Amino acid sequence: MSETEVDIAETIDRLEEIAETLEDGEVDLTTAKELREEADDHLETLRDALDVGDGDIIEIDGEDAELERAE
Repeated sequence: MSETEVDIAETIDRLEEIAETLEDGEVDLTTAKELREEADDHLETLRDALDVGDGDIIEIDGEDAELERAE
């Protein structure tokens, strides 16, 4: 995996940690805000990593390539 690739499982684990911390209610407002901003960044990263575009699927079979619309 290159440095620019996202470790999806690791990112999800961090989001779960943030959610648990915020649900506990044991953090001050400043920390809660920082955690929320971190979570927003992680969510944006995941959206970008999992982006499937506009629903086009490219099927490559040998030398032939076919473009199909996902339903």
